[in-house]
Amino acid sequence: MGGQPPKFGKQLASSDKSIRDDAVKAVTRYLRQAHSLTELELSKVWKALFYCMWHSDKRPVQADLAERLSALVHALPAEKRPLFTRVFWRTMAREWHGIDRLRLDKFYMLMRLALRHSLRALCADALDEQSATAFAALLQDGLFASGAPRGVQLFGLDQYLTALRGELPADAAPAVWMALLDPPLLLLGAVADPHVLQRGTEQLLNPLIEAGAEGEAGEEGEAGAGNGEGGEGAPLPRLLCELSERLFDLAADPRTAEANRQALYGLQRRAEQRTEQSGASAARLAEEDAPRPRQGAGKAVGRGEKSRALRGMMSGDARKASGGLKRRSAPAPSNKPRKQKSRHVA
Repeated sequence: MGGQPPKFGKQLASSDKSIRDDAVKAVTRYLRQAHSLTELELSKVWKALFYCMWHSDKRPVQADLAERLSALVHALPAEKRPLFTRVFWRTMAREWHGIDRLRLDKFYMLMRLALRHSLRALCADALDEQSATAFAALLQDGLFASGAPRGVQLFGLDQYLTALRGELPADAAPAVWMALLDPPLLLLGAVADPHVLQRGTEQLLNPLIEAGAEGEAGEEGEAGAGNGEGGEGAPLPRLLCELSERLFDLAADPRTAEANRQALYGLQRRAEQRTEQSGASAARLAEEDAPRPRQGAGKAVGRGEKSRALRGMMSGDARKASGGLKRRSAPAPSNKPRKQKSRHVA
């Protein structure tokens, strides 16, 4: 589209609901053809939409408007949807401290629906680790940014796991889950506010650890709980193993805040213990740790060797701070008696 974008500010901020509704329809038509939309132009659009939500009254009207505004991500061309998500979270972070307590609930509603619709748009395309990593980068820059307002961070930690369970497909791979979990994990490693760390532990990590040990999706249902491989209850223990390793790496990272390091090591030990207690995950670990020959090399390298090599590179101080990690127990020796070879006397 060429030229200046149309101005929606006055219509969207009108006290007349019918004028605001017509303006939202005009914005929807505009976004459907906005192939050359810039970040600055989209920032102006979202600021106008923010005040459209600001002036909405009564719960049913607010709920309908929040749904329509958050669903605008689907009206955009696919290549502009990530920009739409980034600008939304930046707008919320910028305007957050100006929201009074009487209007707070409707903006919580808007953020909750915007998070769900952005995940839905992500899953509408080919969902893989690469696309999940790109989406996670948007959240790390906005919803889970270390400099975001505490209210925005707490909202994200409260709602993120519910949104993932509700929107990710049942066959989403553990690599996709881990890519999407990385932004809140990085926030918990860097944040200086103990309340944020506590909220992330209670609302995100503890439910994941417990659900992974049980091999169930939890109270939110089965959506997004599996990767389509193995038997019932296998995917979440597999995810729990990946989470345990990620928590170890995060706790050992020198950039992690010292005040958070011990808490992260404690969570890592809990996740590892739950992994060991899960029969499904133990079977998978035994299978994946088996040495596999590499092409062009005579030595077999297993997953366990790679993990031990990575941990060997960690500093001695980080190992000492961890309090030591329990090694996985070796398989119990077989009780079957060995066959005695018969001796032949010449």
